[in-house]
Amino acid sequence: MAHPPEGRGRRGGRRARAPRGAVRELVLHLLDRAGRHIGWARQSGRGRQREPRVTIRVGIADDHSLVRQGLRRYLDMADGIEVVGEASNGQELLDLVEQQKPDIALVDIRMPEMDGLEAARLIRDRFPKVGVIMLTAYDDRQFVVEAVRSGARGYVLKARDAEHLIQTVRLVAGGNMVIDPQLVVALAEELSQAKERDRKAETLTAREIEVLQLLAFGHTNRDIAERLYISPDTVKTHLEHIFEKLGASDRTAAVAEALRRRLIE
Repeated sequence: MAHPPEGRGRRGGRRARAPRGAVRELVLHLLDRAGRHIGWARQSGRGRQREPRVTIRVGIADDHSLVRQGLRRYLDMADGIEVVGEASNGQELLDLVEQQKPDIALVDIRMPEMDGLEAARLIRDRFPKVGVIMLTAYDDRQFVVEAVRSGARGYVLKARDAEHLIQTVRLVAGGNMVIDPQLVVALAEELSQAKERDRKAETLTAREIEVLQLLAFGHTNRDIAERLYISPDTVKTHLEHIFEKLGASDRTAAVAEALRRRLIE
């Protein structure tokens, strides 16, 4: 897993959460530094010819127009990068990707109509050559895991500086996966826990699957007991085992996880 070097904002390895004004600060930072020109590393040596550059085509999706404008202005000034379109939600992003065929889609998570995670899943399925990078203020490990599961190849916090974002775009365009250094350890821990949950989910019994299916239909413990000819206490025991195996805290979470894993319909 490749990652660009750390920015100057971190102190002593302490994990810092994205500030409340991350969106505004990102835009102001982009506009303030937009005059700086970032180019590809040049070959040294007399008489050597520079290899032809390949332009990286980028689509931007964010429901804040100011963010989109700031990103476009900065990215367009970066050497070898061209912004080919903007979108304010996931559906507009899908249309943009279909029409413009960008190499990279720079996507916010929270957007109206269709969020960035759902858009990433659809892009992965329909346009697998497009590299999706999540650019967000959310540093919650669950968001990172969901982004990776959705097919995202990059995850960058909006608290990072613009050079970090440019490097991420280039690395992902080169076939790498890039996760914000601040979140790598959290991601590894969450994936390890998810693997353990996967192992436990595989141990669900046929009876527990039946209980889950009835839960999904909205039946109470008493209803389930009558339908399966067992006692309410036995249903309660099954639920305790189901919650533990799926890592769920309640009935709703258990059903949602079972549906996500396609254990029930």
